[in-house]
Amino acid sequence: MTIEFTHESTRVSAFTDDALGTLDATGVAAAIRSGEIGVAEAAGAATARMRTVDPATRAVRWWASPGGAGPQADRDVALYGVPSAIKENTSFAGLPTTMGSIALSDKVAGKSGPVAEQFAATGVNVLASTVMPEFGLTASAEFAAREPARNPWNTDYSVGGSSSGAAALVASGALPIAHGNDGGGSIRIPAALNGLVGLKSTRGRMAGMPELRLLPINVVCEGVLTRTVRDSAHYVAEAERAVRNLALPPVGHVRGPGRRRRIGLITESVTDFGIAEECLAPVRTLAEELAASGHEIVELSMADLRLDGGFVRDFLHYWGFLTAAEVGAAAAASGRGFTPAELDPVTRSLLRGARRSAPSMPGAIRRLRAVTGNYERMFVEQGVDAMLSPTMTRTTPRIGFLDPSLPFGEFMDRTISMVGITPLNNVSGGPAISVPCGFDGAGMPLGAQFAGPAGMESALLELAYEVEELRPFARIDR
Repeated sequence: MTIEFTHESTRVSAFTDDALGTLDATGVAAAIRSGEIGVAEAAGAATARMRTVDPATRAVRWWASPGGAGPQADRDVALYGVPSAIKENTSFAGLPTTMGSIALSDKVAGKSGPVAEQFAATGVNVLASTVMPEFGLTASAEFAAREPARNPWNTDYSVGGSSSGAAALVASGALPIAHGNDGGGSIRIPAALNGLVGLKSTRGRMAGMPELRLLPINVVCEGVLTRTVRDSAHYVAEAERAVRNLALPPVGHVRGPGRRRRIGLITESVTDFGIAEECLAPVRTLAEELAASGHEIVELSMADLRLDGGFVRDFLHYWGFLTAAEVGAAAAASGRGFTPAELDPVTRSLLRGARRSAPSMPGAIRRLRAVTGNYERMFVEQGVDAMLSPTMTRTTPRIGFLDPSLPFGEFMDRTISMVGITPLNNVSGGPAISVPCGFDGAGMPLGAQFAGPAGMESALLELAYEVEELRPFARIDR
C-alpha cells in the first residue's frame, strides 16, 4: 500500500498484498464464494485501505459499524460479501443522510430506502458512506467551509462529482465497487476523471428515491462506479434480479463484446464552449480502432438531435428548480436540524435563481420533455446503434477551479465548460456509459462515452467490453 510523493503531486494507491490484492468486485466475490477469503477478512482489508487513503482523498463521509452493515442478501447473489460504500444522499439504515451538506443534522437513518435496498440486494457489504458536493449540485466535491475530496491520481486535482468519494475510493483501490447516482453526469463525470467505468442506466431501470417520482422530469439514475466492465455488468444483472422494470427490455448478464455496430461519432458539445482537443483526440483514435475491428463509424452532429437552442438555459433553470425541491425536502426531513446559514454559496445562488426563473419553468419543462422524443428519433433516422463522444468537454480541473466561493456567474461558466455532453442523457432518459480512454498531458485520466436509445444498456456494455480489450484500463498502481 503506497502513497507516492513527488515534487508536483501526491498519487494515492491502496493496492497491497492483503486479502483483496488487485481483485475487482467479481474476483472478490469469487474468492469469498470459494472460501479463499471470508467476508470479515475482506471488510477488514477494505477498511484498512480506506483509512489509509482517506486523509489524502477525503472520500469517506460516515463510517458504518465495524465490519460494515454485513451482506443483506443470500449467499448466491453475484456480489455477496464484497466491501463497498453508499453515497451520502441515500437513506441507509445506520448511516446519516447528510446530502453533502453541513447544514443538515447527522441524524442516523432508522431504515433503508428503496435505492439502498436494491444496492444491498446485490450482496455488497456497506462499510461507509461517501463524500459528495452539497446536494450533488456541482461537478466537484469542493466546499466553502471544509476540505475538498481529491483525485487519487493526483491530489492537486478534482475528483469530479457528484459521486466524488465513491470514485476516489474505487480508483485508489480501497474498494472494488461503490454506489453512485447521476442527475447530470454524476456517475460518468467522476468515472472519466478517475479512470473508471460508470454506467447511467435508462430512466426507470433502477429503483429510485420515492420523491423523484413527483418531479416533472426525473433526471436521476442510480448505479455504481467500478474498475472493470464485468463488475458493472454483474451489478446491473443482479440489481435487475432484485428490482425489475417490466416496461423495459431486460439487460441480463452481459459477458463480453457483441455484434458489429453502426456508431455515430459526436465531436460537438451542447454548449458554446466546445470540446477541448485533448478530450477529443483519444476518442477519434478509439473510433478508428473500432472501425478497424469491423464497426461502422459515421459522423453525427448535435443538430441531428434537434435540441432547442436554449437547451443549456432550460437545463439550468430546471437545475435550480431541483435545488429548491431537494433542499426543501431535506429541510423538512431534518426539521430543527436544518441550518440554512450553513449552505454553500452555490446552493444559495441556485435557490435565488430558482425563485427568479419560476415564471419560465413551464416552458423550460415543455422543451426539455421534447428532448426524449428527438433523442430516440435520432437513432432511427440516422440508423445508428450508439453514439460515441468524449465524456467531458475539458480535462480534469485542479482543485479550486470549481470553488463554490467563486462569483456565481464565473462558477457556472466554468461548470458548463466542463460538462457539455453528459446532461443530455439525464434529460432524454437514454442510457450512457463512460469508459477510460487514455490520459491528458498532465497524466490525468480521460473518458469516452457511449450513449444509446432507451433500454439498450446491453449494447453499451458490449461496446465497453470491446474498448477494455482494445486498450486495457490502467490501474493507479501500474
